Amino acid sequence: EDNDTIGLTWGTTMAAIAKYLQPSTKKNVQTVYLKGTVSNSSRNNYSSIITQQFNTSFHTQTEILPVPVIFDNQKTRDLVLQDQFIKRIIKQGQNAQIALFTVGTTRPEAMLFQLGYFTQQQINFLEAHAVGDILSQFITKNGTIAAPQIAQRTVSLPLADLKHKRQSILVAGGIEKLPAIHAALTGGYANVLITDLNNAEKLLEM
Repeated sequence: EDNDTIGLTWGTTMAAIAKYLQPSTKKNVQTVYLKGTVSNSSRNNYSSIITQQFNTSFHTQTEILPVPVIFDNQKTRDLVLQDQFIKRIIKQGQNAQIALFTVGTTRPEAMLFQLGYFTQQQINFLEAHAVGDILSQFITKNGTIAAPQIAQRTVSLPLADLKHKRQSILVAGGIEKLPAIHAALTGGYANVLITDLNNAEKLLEM
């Protein structure tokens, strides 16, 4: 709608969405990222493509959260969040009427595992106790936070805030993401799901 704010995330799924966006006629639409970015430039999170396409389609200038999505420790993260500029962007994400996001997995090739944020012991824990992540926050099969200490190092919209959006839109496909999709729905984080037929049939069975 006119004057809406859309909260975004990054990754290959979001890049695919951005690729097929059509020009919008809505007025004064704002876009903002709901989590920090990837500081390791050797891994492409497609944020530049996503930002450009959303800017073009909605005639806006996307607000990027220019800090790492995960810090080494909570103290550093908390200190950064005191910055007035960062606080303003986070507040904009909290006030967004629409959240558009996907889920990640805990497979060995998961991007968050490849960025050097976690020790091997932490990765082993997440593989054993989490089924995937939403906004870079790992969740159990029941949709609860799997590793609170890691979540406290993360710069991201709190998952509970997704439940209060007018549209909380989860877009995810591929059978490898089925456990994370199911956990996201179990946790009540999405009121709109866009997925493939195979996953939809299996979700109905579950």
